Amino acid sequence: MPIDLQLPAALSELRPEAVALLAVANECARQSVDPNLLELVQARIDTLIGSGFLSQQILANGAGESTASHNVAVAFAEQFIIDVGGITDTDREALAAHFPGDTMREFITALYILECTYRLSLVAQMLLTDGSVPADTIAFRMTTSNSGEQPDIRRSLKDYQDAVVRGTDLDPVTTELVRLRCARTHNCRICQTLRLSDARAAGADDTMTAKVDFYELSDLDELHKIALRITDALITRPETLSLETVDAARANYSPVQLAELCLDITKWSTQKIHVALGTDGADAVPKNEHGMSFFGFDDLGQVTGYSSIPTGKGSP
Repeated sequence: MPIDLQLPAALSELRPEAVALLAVANECARQSVDPNLLELVQARIDTLIGSGFLSQQILANGAGESTASHNVAVAFAEQFIIDVGGITDTDREALAAHFPGDTMREFITALYILECTYRLSLVAQMLLTDGSVPADTIAFRMTTSNSGEQPDIRRSLKDYQDAVVRGTDLDPVTTELVRLRCARTHNCRICQTLRLSDARAAGADDTMTAKVDFYELSDLDELHKIALRITDALITRPETLSLETVDAARANYSPVQLAELCLDITKWSTQKIHVALGTDGADAVPKNEHGMSFFGFDDLGQVTGYSSIPTGKGSP
């Protein structure tokens, strides 16, 4: 029996549209993956970045049959969860042998949705349950749809991403530093090439953005360092988020800003799907003499295009 994923009720109250769409994406993910494989993948996610308690529940309920394709998929999932940049062409070929064509992309997309929701649940619980907001949790209890329609997992994830981008509570410089920290950690080639035009206009120049690689030793202000510490915890080891950082985050960011920060990190980290597939190349985008390309979003959360110079709202 697949495990239910818990998110703090405060997150849903602060960003209801995004959380509702994430629930839809989770339902699509659970319908797209064989139930036995779903249990195995959820157990690995919990064991690698959680307490292991949920995986014990799965084992207690009786683990399903594990096939050769399941074993390959779980091995791929382990590398994806720990270090997506370490996935090799050999790993991709092994997965493609059992998940040909679009089924490979669907599996990786489902894997990401399950993983990011789990990571989000752990970090959001720490940041948004201090008594100033409700501590109750909501569960994603998914049921199989009776509509007969095939779940569109890629569309559901895009809808969630667009809703996240529509948030306006974080300043563009913080957003850009967080986005680049995700890109560096996941070694996404195109995301490291891209720069947000509105962030550049707000002061995120090349000198500033270069500091994300060594931010703790840099002269970035403390607010940015707090956001980057949360980013590191959410995308690597959630249990490393210290109480000191949590207290500092609550003292310097509002609950709605913390909610947006957490959701932003999951949105930017969808780059893991492209890295895992090997489709994260930046050859197709126009670049300036420094090898950078600028982009932005419209009011609906849609990318407005790519340019070798900053364009759009807020651009110089």
